[in-house]
Amino acid sequence: MSEEEVKKKKKKEGAWRLYEYDYKTGKITLKNKKCPRCGKITAHHHNPERWACGACGYTEYIGKETKKS
Repeated sequence: MSEEEVKKKKKKEGAWRLYEYDYKTGKITLKNKKCPRCGKITAHHHNPERWACGACGYTEYIGKETKKS
C-alpha cells in the first residue's frame, strides 16, 4: 500500500463513526450496541446479520429464526 492509501484509510477512521450527535437536545448517543459480556462496542455484520464483539467473541444473531422440523 502506498502512503496516500494509508492516509485515506486513516481519515475514514475516527470517533465520529461511532457516535451520533443530536443538535436539538445536545445529546451524544452510541450508534452500535455494547457487548453484554465485556462492555466493549460490538460490530454489525450483514451476512449473516449479527452483532459481534471482537474482544470476547460474543455473537448475537438477528433476523428470521430458522425452524427445525
